[in-house]
Parts: sequence; C-alpha cells; structure tokens
Amino acid sequence: MHALTIPFFSLERQIKKIEPLIMQAMQEVIQSQQFIGGPFVDAFEKKCAAYVNVNHVIACNSGTDALWIALKALGVEQDTIVLTTAFSFIASSSEIAAHRAHPVFIDVDPITYTIDVEKIEIWLAQHAVLKDGHAVHRTTGFVIKGIVAVDLFGHSADYDKLGKLAKEWGLWVLADCAQSIGTEFKGKKTAALATVSIFSFYPTKNLGAFGDGGCCMTNDPVLAERILQLRNHGRKSHYDYLELGINSRLDALQAAILSVKLDFVDDYNQRRRDIAARYNQKLSNLPFLKLPQEIFGKHTYHQYMVQVVDVSGCVTREKVEQSLAAAGIQTRVFYPKALTEIPFLSNHQALVNACPIAQRLTQTILALPVWPELEDSEIDYVCDALNSISMMTVAAHDTKSGSCHV
Repeated sequence: MHALTIPFFSLERQIKKIEPLIMQAMQEVIQSQQFIGGPFVDAFEKKCAAYVNVNHVIACNSGTDALWIALKALGVEQDTIVLTTAFSFIASSSEIAAHRAHPVFIDVDPITYTIDVEKIEIWLAQHAVLKDGHAVHRTTGFVIKGIVAVDLFGHSADYDKLGKLAKEWGLWVLADCAQSIGTEFKGKKTAALATVSIFSFYPTKNLGAFGDGGCCMTNDPVLAERILQLRNHGRKSHYDYLELGINSRLDALQAAILSVKLDFVDDYNQRRRDIAARYNQKLSNLPFLKLPQEIFGKHTYHQYMVQVVDVSGCVTREKVEQSLAAAGIQTRVFYPKALTEIPFLSNHQALVNACPIAQRLTQTILALPVWPELEDSEIDYVCDALNSISMMTVAAHDTKSGSCHV
C-alpha cells in the first residue's frame, strides 16, 4: 500500500480556501437575476484587460470558441493558410480547419516546445512569395494569412522574432494563451503581444472557471468590434445581422467566479513556479529525465513537463508512469499524438510538412503534478519516487551484458 495518493490535479483545497468569496459572488449574481451579459461580465472583462494590459477583452463560451472567433475576425476563410505548431491541443489547429482553411504545421523548439520561428522562416522562404503585400503559397496559390503561436504549458513563444517575421511577410500573429495567463515575455504579459490573443478558463487552467469559458484580447478597436459582433450571432445591434456569427457568451456566474479568482492568479502562478523550482532541484541528477527550462520570459507552469530519455533504454516513459502509479502518484501524457498525425488536419498533400521533433516528444514527454495547493512534502514524495526508480535501475542493470532487469 502506497504512503500517499497524489492526484494529477485537484481543486478541493483551492475551493476550500476561497469558498466564502465564491459563494458571496454567486449569491450577488443570483439576486441580480442578470445571468447573461450585464455588469458581472462587463466587470470581469475590464478587470482582465487591466491585468493583461490590453485595451479590449471580449469574453466568450470557451477557449475553442475564442480561437474560432479570432480566426474569422482575422480573415481566415476557405483555402487560406495559417501556420501553426505541430505540438499542442487540437483546438489551435482544428479551428483553422473549421473555417475550411489549411493549418500548415511547423515543428517546435526542442527546449521550449513552442513553435520554432527559424523553421517558420525556412518554410516561408521555400514555399511562399510576396504578391501585392500578401504572402502566397507557390504551389497552390493559397493566401497565407498568419501564424498561430501557442504558449505551451505556460512557456512563452518568442514574440520578438514572431513579430519581426510576421511584419516582413504581411502576416498577423494570434497568440493561443489558453495555458499561459500571467506568462511574460520581456516583462510584458504575452497575451498583450499579438494581433489577437485568447484565453481558456477551463477549470484545470491556471485561472479556471467552474465550467467552460474563454476570451479574446486585442488592442485593435476595429478587431474588437468585429469579435464582439461574431460572438453575438454576427449582429451589430439586436436585430441588425451583418454576417454569420455564433452564440458564444460567458455567463455572469462564471464571470463573477473568475473575477474572484483573478485576484489570486499571481499567487497561484508563483506557487507553480516554486513547485517547478523544487522539482528542478531534486530531480536534476537523474540521468533518465530531461527537465523543463525557462529560456526567456516568465514561465507559469500550467504543466510541469519532463522527458524520459534514458540512453541505455532501461528506463522508459511507460516504466516511469507505472512506478509512479504504484506509489499513488498520477501523471499524464500531453500529447500522445503530434497534430501532423491527425489525418483530417492535413488534407492537402502540397501543404504537408514533416515535424520530427514534435513526433519524438509524443514518445518521451510526461507531466508531473504541479497544482498550486500541493505541499512541499508531497512534491518531495514525488521526487523520492523518481529517485527510487533511478536507484532500482542502477541496481538491476547488468553492466557486463548491458541488459536491463527492471
């Protein structure tokens, strides 16, 4: 019987600490009877805008909806191209395909796991040409609209290089910050650094609602007006329908909950950083683990991702998962497939692009528990379990034959 059970994620302790504030906020919404739109949503949008330091926040039903809306507002339509990362949750590419456009996958940096800007540059040089200020794919003639960058696991993409390259090719940058509220690049919130950015407020996110939620963010007033219109059935006023939109609203209860939790998000993020630092200190000598690094900006560790990369082959990811599970420690694999491996996302042969780093990551990457209410003793328990794997491997390895008996 294992000494502890450590869930991969839990809200129980967090909710217990802030429950009186949450209940008060919910009661105020109930008494107001304004459940859709209204002052609670307005207040949250303003509060979120001040936190990110952007001019416009438009709340909606989910991070996925936010991506769909943002892409449409940016002019993505049938047979246009958007460059995006090959290693992410599916929404960062499926919402491109939802507009009958083509996601072209670019491989990721092996350290940050974010889109590799140099590889974007190489792809554009090989496959694109500028015509009348627009980037056009040489073979298909499809217009290349922009780049979707993802701050994966809470690590910033390189927005300096992205911005410079986008300007050279007449592209926009959409920042998928679904996993990275509070993440910074050179002292600025990454959600303020793109043409449009999006958040997800799914309950497991660093700032999570008690249901679905999301938002779009921009400093461009014209884009903000279009996003607001698309969020609300494509109408400018109550019955003045201008285009096809969707019904995607953040309800007032979720807005009130998020307003409460936004006051704590920096504390939550700092605790995640402290947990990551403790992992880094206690796991740094394990030869079979590659630990995450903070290359630039401020990492918010939505996930703490290690790679299991034992050169001897004795320690595999599956063995680590099984050993930790036997000790009562839950882990997850994000992501078991590269997006290049999903057939309906790569349906035009001329736009298929190999992404070997992303594919390798699917075989080695593993997420350890990192939710902010974990205690130091629990982190130490995880580290002790991983160190035990290392000691057992050394003891079981036959140095003469080179075989493993773990």
